[in-house]
Amino acid sequence: LVKTESSCRRSNSAIDCASSFNQTEMFYYANYYLNFSKLLGITKESKVDFQTSQKHILEMYRSGKEIPWDVRKPQPALEDAEREGLFKGLVLDAGCGFGDNAIFLAKKGYKVVGFDFSEEAVEIAKDRAKKSGVERDCEFFQADALNLDKSPLSGRKFQTILDSACLQCFDPKTQNDYINNIAPMLEGGGALVLLVVCNQSQLRSWCRGLRWMENHLNQLFCAESGWMIKDMLHTVFLENIPMVRINKGVRSFEPVTPSPCLRMVAVRPVRSKQLQVVVVASVLALAAGGLLLLLRRRAGAR
Repeated sequence: LVKTESSCRRSNSAIDCASSFNQTEMFYYANYYLNFSKLLGITKESKVDFQTSQKHILEMYRSGKEIPWDVRKPQPALEDAEREGLFKGLVLDAGCGFGDNAIFLAKKGYKVVGFDFSEEAVEIAKDRAKKSGVERDCEFFQADALNLDKSPLSGRKFQTILDSACLQCFDPKTQNDYINNIAPMLEGGGALVLLVVCNQSQLRSWCRGLRWMENHLNQLFCAESGWMIKDMLHTVFLENIPMVRINKGVRSFEPVTPSPCLRMVAVRPVRSKQLQVVVVASVLALAAGGLLLLLRRRAGAR
């Protein structure tokens, strides 16, 4: 185990890290991650709420070891969402981690602001953005998702918010608090693109699978709460947890595990007052344009 930990550091890719092991080493490497909750002191008897979840996640960041969700590349579900045109304008990456999703979007031409409650994660995100040559298009801040009004992001507005496995870090009792913190930051008509992992783990003990999560999200993002769900589909979320694949009796080791995931797109409809302002502004702009055209024609006639 000591050998595998020292052989696999954050500077290497997950694939290079995994391929450098023989099968025996890979077995221990896989078991290290499959049992990371035990290593952090989480047991079946532990009461895992958002506070204990945050505590153990911070311990993982501070340990300097591999992080289960750090695959060192954008999530395939995010790449698909970008190809479908789901991202508009200035993007907020909530719970950005090491910043790979934000860096991907910056390379695609978006301006991205990311925040995470781990200072270690934010510093690594800044370093990765600099090495990727997009530090001017990415901003990263340390912030508490439950107190964004007291953070450097207070008062800022975004056309799109990305949540890649951030909501799931909060237990159901706290998720509304989190949503109420990010909702005011989304402009009217803006979209939330959410990726939530749907398998059960010690840090997601409240999850009951894909179908359960569908119903849960429908309740969280209902019309009464000011949301309109536009799209929800099944996809996968890559986790930095090696797995054994058996095909026709032949075993092979994969460097990452594709976990079941839901991708949801929800929008904040433009409210009537906001719509009135938009309509009035459009009418005034058209009137101004018409008046300018009339004045030019009169000037030309003279």
